[in-house]
Amino acid sequence: MANLSIDRTSETDIALDGRTSRAVRDGIGERLREMMGPTTPLPPRLQDLMSRLRDIDDAPSIVTGSLSPR
Repeated sequence: MANLSIDRTSETDIALDGRTSRAVRDGIGERLREMMGPTTPLPPRLQDLMSRLRDIDDAPSIVTGSLSPR
């Protein structure tokens, strides 16, 4: 029988660079737009969070020694 347990310790080891983070976020956004339809406005709180996320993503990295340029 296959071992279907999840190693919970590996969840904290995931690190995404800016490019991968943007790709994941864009993919999630695309699926949300498909589910919500073109006429459904975002709730104000979600609009605020999306705006903050864009601001954070566009900010300079605080990680020193980053190998990939932003």
